[in-house]
Amino acid sequence: MRRLLLLLPLVFLIPDRQTSNSPSETIKFNDDPKVKLVEPDEMEKLAKSDPVGFIENCLRRYKREVKGYTLTFEKQERINKKLQPTEVIAATYRQEPFSVLMRWEKGARLADAILYVEGQNQEKVDGEMKSMLLVHPSGVAGRLIPFVKRDPEGKEALQSSRYTIKGFGLEQGMLLTWNSWKNARKEGELHIDYLGVVNVKEAGDRPCYKVRRTGYKQPEDDGITELTIYVDKETWLQVGSELKGKENQWIAKYYFRDIRINPELKDDMFKSEALKK
Repeated sequence: MRRLLLLLPLVFLIPDRQTSNSPSETIKFNDDPKVKLVEPDEMEKLAKSDPVGFIENCLRRYKREVKGYTLTFEKQERINKKLQPTEVIAATYRQEPFSVLMRWEKGARLADAILYVEGQNQEKVDGEMKSMLLVHPSGVAGRLIPFVKRDPEGKEALQSSRYTIKGFGLEQGMLLTWNSWKNARKEGELHIDYLGVVNVKEAGDRPCYKVRRTGYKQPEDDGITELTIYVDKETWLQVGSELKGKENQWIAKYYFRDIRINPELKDDMFKSEALKK
């Protein structure tokens, strides 16, 4: 049992490219409240003519309207050169304090639920206090042990997923897309095709703007040479990301559906007891 817990992998999350940290922590989008959102019927025109401005409006609206949500998250990632099975996860997110609860509905390995709350469940790691990730083991171990604590940015996290728990969220995917596209545009290397409005089955069959980037000057982290995103036509949320590498090889797929924006999120929803529910 002790060996099982020591090897317990952390299989969490999300969209756009691989790194050894939480990239969104260093990507900042500053919303100027004086800037008005474009009208909804202007979004398609932006997607065609100014994809960076298109994503900026998505981020601007998110920052003004979203404080938390519940959703179903589907992902499939290539880790250590192997495409992993699809995972389906029920997730609850709160912005302040940053809080994430995930329960696996499909594809769970040794963990079937995880919980992270910034500022809580702290322990000393390498001489400094750090908020720990609570991990509920699946199977027999989960019936015997309520949870184990893990460093959210430790080696286990980085070996088991393309991002750590701090990289989770609808906003994070949009930040990664915006930052990558903005930098490519600066270098004159942004090649975007607007592919119209399509219904995305994996995102709850929602009508979405489909936008694809190709023609990378050089592959981005993890060998990305093509990125297709799906932005919900009504909510302007990036609800799908499909990443490919050379020879059309899948790197990752991420989809969000059943999204409920700003539900009532009470503190007890982010307590350790929630891992067993």
